[in-house]
Amino acid sequence: MAETVRRYVSEAGAEAFNDLRIYASVMPEGNPPIKMLGRLPSEECGCPEELWRIEGIDLLFHFEADGKSEAFVFAGDFEAETTLTARTLNDLRAKAFQWFADIIDMGEDTSDG
Repeated sequence: MAETVRRYVSEAGAEAFNDLRIYASVMPEGNPPIKMLGRLPSEECGCPEELWRIEGIDLLFHFEADGKSEAFVFAGDFEAETTLTARTLNDLRAKAFQWFADIIDMGEDTSDG
C-alpha cells in the first residue's frame, strides 16, 4: 500500500521548485515532517546535542567524542533510549534517525488482517 504524502513546501523550497520549473507556481504550504529544533552544547559536559521533531515525536541525541553516544525518543507517555557508536556528529545523526525509524516500524501494525 502506498503511503499518503502530506504536502509540505518551505518558502525556499517553493522558490527552488519555481526556479527549476519542476512544477508551475508552487506556493509554501504545510508543516515540515522533520524539523531541527536546536543544537546546543550539553549543560553537563559541553558535548553537542541535537533535538529534532519527527512527525510530532522528539528525538534528542548527545554526541560523545569517544564514540559512545546516546539517543532518546520522547513521544508522550512513551520514552526510549539507546547507546550508539558513532565516529562523527553526522554519523550519529544518521544512526539516530535509523534507530528512530526502527522504533516506529516496531510500533506499526504489520499484520495482514
